[in-house]
Amino acid sequence: MSKAFYDFKIDPADIKNRVNKTLNADLRERRLYMRYKILKTAVIAAAVTALTAVSVFAASPAGQEVISSIVSYFQNDKASQITSMEALAEYNEEIGKSVSKNGYTLTLDNVAADDNFIHVFYTISSQSTPFFEGEDPRWAAYYGTVGPQMGMECVINDTLAGYGTNNNKHDGYFADNYTYKGVCKYNAVLMPSSDIVKVELYGDIGFYKENPIFNKLYTDSSQITDEEREKIWYIKTEVNKSKVRVESVTREINAPFWGGEVEKAVFSPFGNQLVIATPESVYENILPDSFAMFDEKGTCLDVLNAGFTRNDEGISRNAFEFLKADKNTRQLTFVPLIFHEHGDVGTQIREIGTYPIEYKISDYSKVVVTDVRISDGMVEIDYYKDGFVMYDPGFVIMNEKGENAEPGGKLGCTLYHDVHYETNSYTARYEYEKYADDGRPIPPDESVSEQALKAEIAKIGVYEQSYIALDYDNAVTVDLK
Repeated sequence: MSKAFYDFKIDPADIKNRVNKTLNADLRERRLYMRYKILKTAVIAAAVTALTAVSVFAASPAGQEVISSIVSYFQNDKASQITSMEALAEYNEEIGKSVSKNGYTLTLDNVAADDNFIHVFYTISSQSTPFFEGEDPRWAAYYGTVGPQMGMECVINDTLAGYGTNNNKHDGYFADNYTYKGVCKYNAVLMPSSDIVKVELYGDIGFYKENPIFNKLYTDSSQITDEEREKIWYIKTEVNKSKVRVESVTREINAPFWGGEVEKAVFSPFGNQLVIATPESVYENILPDSFAMFDEKGTCLDVLNAGFTRNDEGISRNAFEFLKADKNTRQLTFVPLIFHEHGDVGTQIREIGTYPIEYKISDYSKVVVTDVRISDGMVEIDYYKDGFVMYDPGFVIMNEKGENAEPGGKLGCTLYHDVHYETNSYTARYEYEKYADDGRPIPPDESVSEQALKAEIAKIGVYEQSYIALDYDNAVTVDLK
């Protein structure tokens, strides 16, 4: 695996601080996320929330009962909607293989794979030692009751999954003090295509200790011996995705765009992805996800904020996931973006309480808020995009005086943007997560209770994106054959 790969992720709240800069400077200041060398599944929330946050499971009671009877991960309301529930219910394979070491057990529960994504559902359980004490594992570190650290990596068809590619997601939760349920959604569109998917799990307790077995895993997993596998958690299985593959369509495009090439679009039950190849020289001026995309009806397709990788030793290939399309889509138009340099970005402010609330944030788009929900330590904003909205819209939560009213203050909460695949909609989730100077989490108090937040929060604003223009003169349209 080349060490030249990096991950980038957009923080839309930084938009207002960057609009007065040139295109090159603006793009280079995007937040840089180094790819994790290990999946940090620790016993505190900061580590549990892995690479990319996903939406809280919100299916109907009947739908939740159906999916939870198939995949045990969804038997808890802490589960996340990491993919299309309908597709997952139809296309998954129950595995149920386990391995136990030193009082802990790793179980590979289910695998669901198509040409775009491979989902791996697993459970880590303890026979005697609890992972945490009390009711909430997020605050276990504060009370000094942290249990053992644990980690898990996945090798798919002899390649370490989630490395050197973008748009990989990890999520999980503690079902109880002795049980952790996890899911990994790996981007498969850049992997060699095959009906047979070989899945190997490698895991261990005390994961952060120097371990020569995992050093081999990160360089060449084929060098790991059977004797070494016996010393750690190791599970191997194979699944056949030929059933779901008949519902997948790959459209070869091979069209020059933005100094690189749009290679193909892949439509499958678990999502849609576009593959773009970008030479290293292009990154000096253009990032590969700076475009809008439309279908043959003129519908703007939502391109998700999935980050991207960069290989500074040659060609980078990234897969960009998009909504509002399927295998029957006949045409795609790619429109590059122009970033204007001008004054401060405006913010549209609206009183909450009556929905929908419509925000016109540019000449090309609206953000429509359909609901705002407030609970202990949490503000959730349900919305959808109408037209081209770059990445995730930047929301502002205010009191009547126009002051910031986010749970825990501006630096006291974490913003997640959740995707609801069945409805092409989203939830912006402001969740209280405050930490002391020494890194210890600070438990919530009455200031972030549901009652206190409802009394404080009065307005929601959205940053405008008027600094972005669509360059239709340089658009590229391709027919999908």
